[in-house]
Amino acid sequence: MSHHQQQYDNIDIQIRSSYERFLEFERLMKMYPPSLSQNFNPTPLGLCAFALTTFVLSMYNAGVAVPVTASHGVVMGLALFYGGLIQLLAGLLEFRVGNNFGALAFCSYGGFWLGLASLYIGSFNFLGNYSLDVQEKALGVFFLGWTIFTAAMFISSFRTNLALVALFFFLTLTFILLTASKFQLGHLNLQRAAGAFGILTASIAWYAAFASLLKRGVNSYFSLPVYDLAPHSPLIITNESSTNTRTQKI
Repeated sequence: MSHHQQQYDNIDIQIRSSYERFLEFERLMKMYPPSLSQNFNPTPLGLCAFALTTFVLSMYNAGVAVPVTASHGVVMGLALFYGGLIQLLAGLLEFRVGNNFGALAFCSYGGFWLGLASLYIGSFNFLGNYSLDVQEKALGVFFLGWTIFTAAMFISSFRTNLALVALFFFLTLTFILLTASKFQLGHLNLQRAAGAFGILTASIAWYAAFASLLKRGVNSYFSLPVYDLAPHSPLIITNESSTNTRTQKI
């Protein structure tokens, strides 16, 4: 057996093992029916996973502290395990509490980070057959797809709150600039602009995360306003028990 064949076999075994663990996790989740009395809110976890990974990548894209042309290899660890895996799990937990908007967002962007990281894993060799120019344009198509999806999420966020509307608005601008940069064969000024908007997007995501986490009188001395746009929207889930009331907004 050749060395490359052995590598592919090992990767196949790892993928099968991961998929089996996921099926077992899903089976265990179904064993416990959701309870409206649970103080259960996966939103801060998903938003923080998205925010931190976006922040680090955007620092690279903007050329802050590292050269703007530096390899994104360091970012891909976060993309795999925090922005990817942890955000995906947060999305699955959003399904559990009945928050379809949050589940769609977290599962999708978790998939985005996992997909992006896979492009930089040498053993996959997804980009190995492209010339440099074609590779840049191929990445442009990749980011274009996510631009369209993010624009749709921006429109869908109009009945949530102002923090989320701002988050998806600036994320859409970030993807537009990344797409343009790639179609312009790695235009560095467009990349820097995308990095700047990405840093702003990450900051808003962190704000929204802690606005969802911190509840005055429950676990904090203060709350952060998010400015609800539709207080009676089905996207807002309220859990009531004898001891506290929790409102989740995403």
